[in-house]
Amino acid sequence: MIKAYIFIIVLIILNSNLYSQNTDSLFSELIKITNGSAPQSKNGTIQNVNNTVKCAFGLVASIKSNIDKFSKEQQYRIQQIMQRPSADTSIVSPSGFFRVHYFFDNTNKPGYDINQLAVALDSAYNFEVNYLGYPPPPKDNNAGGDDKYDVYVLNLSGGLYGYTEPEDQVTNLTSTSFMVMDNDFANYNTTGINAARVTAAHEFHHAIQLGNYIFREEDTWYYELTSTSMEEFVYDDVNDYYAYMNSYFYRPFSTISAHSGYDLAIWNIFLVERFAPENSMLGFNIIKRSWELLVDDRALVAIAKAIQEKGYSFKQEFNTFGIWVYFTGYRTKSGKYFDEAANYPLVQPTTTIEFVPPKKEVMINSEPVSNNYLVFPDFSKGFTDTLVSIISNTDIEGGLDPQNNGLKFDYSLSSENSDGYKKINEFYYSKISPDNTEKLYESNIFNNVLTKGQLNRNEIDYAFPQPFEYGNSGSYLNLPAALNESGYADFNIYTTGMDLVFSGRAKIFATDKITVVWNGMDSNGNKLPTGIYLYVTKSGNTIKKGKILIQNK
Repeated sequence: MIKAYIFIIVLIILNSNLYSQNTDSLFSELIKITNGSAPQSKNGTIQNVNNTVKCAFGLVASIKSNIDKFSKEQQYRIQQIMQRPSADTSIVSPSGFFRVHYFFDNTNKPGYDINQLAVALDSAYNFEVNYLGYPPPPKDNNAGGDDKYDVYVLNLSGGLYGYTEPEDQVTNLTSTSFMVMDNDFANYNTTGINAARVTAAHEFHHAIQLGNYIFREEDTWYYELTSTSMEEFVYDDVNDYYAYMNSYFYRPFSTISAHSGYDLAIWNIFLVERFAPENSMLGFNIIKRSWELLVDDRALVAIAKAIQEKGYSFKQEFNTFGIWVYFTGYRTKSGKYFDEAANYPLVQPTTTIEFVPPKKEVMINSEPVSNNYLVFPDFSKGFTDTLVSIISNTDIEGGLDPQNNGLKFDYSLSSENSDGYKKINEFYYSKISPDNTEKLYESNIFNNVLTKGQLNRNEIDYAFPQPFEYGNSGSYLNLPAALNESGYADFNIYTTGMDLVFSGRAKIFATDKITVVWNGMDSNGNKLPTGIYLYVTKSGNTIKKGKILIQNK
């Protein structure tokens, strides 16, 4: 049987750097932990915001997936240590999908109601499989005595909540697994049955990941990010994820893949809450689609593709995420941004530098796929104004090797307009040089209010692509629009004889150009004949109109 304290080895996978360690180093860490020399958490609290103790999934999966790279002696020792657990008692969950193994009376005895745990596991299954549509984990060929999914309750140490361990290969990418969780969660950030509930939601998604997609060491952060977000989605009232957020809020200027993932559950929470007013399932579907794409693509690429497939821009959405992250704590705006923002910490700025008119320049060395918060207090008017510029580096390709792909740029803030500067509001203008607009995206907050001028600079007065060809020019046309409070624009399409062929309402996209998207079909869903058509968009009080050429070959 596994010695429970062994799995504190999760400590060595912090910041998703496990895959960079060689096998001898991993084996040495394993032996060291086996001998009980790992550091412990104090009173269940996190002592360092960059070091989190929660789930040993990444380490266990990495060792098992690389077992052939260890020496024969090392393999023998690892196999002794990493055996499937056993227990003297078990129950089946009400749904019949899970078998929960536990000890009736020893140091591993559960400190919470084991029947409530069984119900919690069923709740995780119902939400993640039946509601969200993820495929369930594969059967384990009766490895635990029958074909039910096995969960073992043991006395773990060091603040470790649990882990999911891969077992037998199903395909060359997927495997069966079993789950282990702590027996009481005493002195943890969350204790007792509530800790068991979020651990069930967290680890069950790891079982889904292993059983249906792929395990890739380089993307361990995204496995943990997704599983931690499932805790909040399944058990919204527990909020154990609060304990890990400081690590991201203190370092938003670090590449997101350099984080543990526990601290970035808010990325998936953002996707769900951001799109919920439009479509309650859209954010969830983007997350699920990213896992389908992850089989062939690295996590950052899969995330960006999943967002793009739904007609949105990763570049814009990552910057919008940066805006949401800013409005937390005392800066929370009721009814906007994160639902639980008041409970979140404040984001740490990349730099704070006083603005002295007419100009201030600052050099930034930005990591890929990160948000940089530049804070400019301005005392020149006899009172304090504060401008915050959020510069998003959305270099996805660079994010795959963040240590070698930093981006240096100069950010200039001016109180006067001049060549190359873009208007923020009536007081300020900004310029980024060299111009890396394909990778950088800027938004601004003035005295705690999001400005609009920075985005309005991207307005256009033409439709594209021209001409539009069904199947050849892509699946949609971009029609010019303007930003408004609702985020939507109405638009009509007419023949040159002013016959209305389509009328609709669509979300406004504010990427490098502000547009609404139309698929080129008439109101009955049919392709239009080749010809010239007129479009009219209405965004608030702004009307834009023009001609489009459609070719139907």
